[in-house]
Amino acid sequence: MAKAYYQGEVFDGLDPGERLENAEYNDCTFRNCRWNGVRVVNCTFLSCTFERCTWSGVVFSFSQMRDAWFTGCAFRSIAWGGLQGRSALVQPFGKAERCEFRYNEFSGMTLAQFDFSSCRFGDCTFDDCKLTGADFRGVPLGRTQFSRCDLRKADFRQAEEYGIDPANNQMQGARFSFPDVVALLSGFGIQIE
Repeated sequence: MAKAYYQGEVFDGLDPGERLENAEYNDCTFRNCRWNGVRVVNCTFLSCTFERCTWSGVVFSFSQMRDAWFTGCAFRSIAWGGLQGRSALVQPFGKAERCEFRYNEFSGMTLAQFDFSSCRFGDCTFDDCKLTGADFRGVPLGRTQFSRCDLRKADFRQAEEYGIDPANNQMQGARFSFPDVVALLSGFGIQIE
């Protein structure tokens, strides 16, 4: 099937139904979209903007995203690692402001220097991600776990409810604040009184 191409278009309230496939979006804007259980197949999103969108259970197959900007969006049960074309040079996300991530999985992604400071997380997982210098300052992380991640120089000051095993992550130069930093010791089986 031939791929449909869209350049600089605005999609307001787009509902793709159960499937969105064989499309490439360049510099497009998506507003007020509610994607529930959508399977995104063989699609590319290049420098697209997503405003006030709500995604739940969206599944990516053979799809790519580069430099996407998210503002005021809510994402529930998304496995972002399913996006292809990840590299250290071009990140899938360019910006995320005032977004909420619940039950999301970030696997094998490069999000170095990324600013999450205005976002909220709940029960998410970052696994094998490059988060060097990422900014999580003041972020309510709600039991979000970090495993096998590069967290060097990441900033977790004033962040809350994170699960980070220092023996399982690279953490040189990462910044934390008291009392939440005490949670880093939970994996060592020691008692703090």
